Amino acid sequence: MKIPVITIILSFLVSTLFAQGENQRIVSIGGAATEIVFALGAGDQVVAVDLSSTYPEQVRQLPQVGYIRQISPEGVLSLQPDLVVTTESMGPPAAKEAMKRVNIPVIWCPEPDSPEALYAALDSVGASLDRTDEATAVAEGVRTQLATLEAETATWPAKPKVLFFIQPPSANRPGMAAGQDTRPESLIALAGGTNAAQGFKRYQPFVIEAVIAAQPDVILLGSGAGHGAGEGDAEYLLELDELQTVPAVKNGRVHTVPMDDLNFGPRLGDAANRWSTLLKQK
Repeated sequence: MKIPVITIILSFLVSTLFAQGENQRIVSIGGAATEIVFALGAGDQVVAVDLSSTYPEQVRQLPQVGYIRQISPEGVLSLQPDLVVTTESMGPPAAKEAMKRVNIPVIWCPEPDSPEALYAALDSVGASLDRTDEATAVAEGVRTQLATLEAETATWPAKPKVLFFIQPPSANRPGMAAGQDTRPESLIALAGGTNAAQGFKRYQPFVIEAVIAAQPDVILLGSGAGHGAGEGDAEYLLELDELQTVPAVKNGRVHTVPMDDLNFGPRLGDAANRWSTLLKQK
């Protein structure tokens, strides 16, 4: 039997009257939001996460409330959280609007797509959890990593052209490449490169002929649990006759990277450094 939303909300109001401090029940939705809560030392208060939250390892044992872009407010509220930490990536739009009207605290972190968004999210979550010192320390650590990396990549003779596939091409279908205004493009820039996929925004099908035309120096294939690149996808591109004139293929620079590098959470500096190592000329 489906519980009416109003009933869940009323019970929620009662529970929040007694919630306090370290005893909060937190539901975190979105990889960046979840990583922030854990990085600030409040992971033991998290009672549920969404499917995009895969780090740290212990979140895989927690109940799940669906995927961040397909959230059911009833499902979230049924867990009786005292606090929800999420990002503006939440969807669908109707669910997002419903969550903005619930009578419980919800921290809305900015869309996680830049270092500035991460710093703002850390400030917001740190203040709400009374962990401002921890938030400041995490932000300063990321700033230092990125500043050091920027100084290093500034000495490179040229910015390598990088093509990122959220879904790699195969013999049966084109790949799905990251264009402009995407997290992969932002991370490529932080790592010292430039996006080889130009002329379109978001993600678009990218055929083999387009790969040849783009002439990327490096090809990165996103890989995650149950989606993205699998074993053999990099080898397929490296062995494809049509791509042998493409610098990335000719020089063996086709790599698989974890999809959660794109979370733009507290591990952003680590992710940027990993990608930069792959971009750096041998």
